[in-house]
Amino acid sequence: MRSKTAESHGFTLVELMVVIALLSLVVTITVPRLRSSLFSDQLKSATRSIIGLVIESGQDAFRNQKSYIMTFDMSNNQISSEFDEGKLVFQDQAEKTKKTYTLPDSVSLVGVSSFYGGNKSMGQAVLTFSRKGYVDKTFVYLRSDDGRDMTIKISPFLGTIQAVDSYVELIRSDT
Repeated sequence: MRSKTAESHGFTLVELMVVIALLSLVVTITVPRLRSSLFSDQLKSATRSIIGLVIESGQDAFRNQKSYIMTFDMSNNQISSEFDEGKLVFQDQAEKTKKTYTLPDSVSLVGVSSFYGGNKSMGQAVLTFSRKGYVDKTFVYLRSDDGRDMTIKISPFLGTIQAVDSYVELIRSDT
């Protein structure tokens, strides 16, 4: 028999089971909503796809020691990447090396701004990857149907790409 002066420290098994049941109920309700909000955002999904295409194009240029061009087609909401031979390429060869990404209907390619290429908001803008994988400092602007903006900042030598949840102007300086 227990003495009345002894104090119990800790939780009973029933208390722990009730807490675990409540936590599992909360997780069961919130995880599907969290998952759908993370993966259904078309603007962020398009941003990730473009970043992947830019990284892959830079790596392909370095690995193959060939210049690659990335074309941003604002009228068709498409981005394509292919190697730039500067000479005649047979159609079947070009199709094997060309990678194209079409933006979702709810996302539009608003413009492309590069340090040396200027600002383009209509037609096509071209970004060239050197044989070493280097690229001009470039900002790619996306906008979703609900008015949210996304800027993809591509750095020339560091190979870093940053996505910003707003419109960021490319600042040109002599330094």
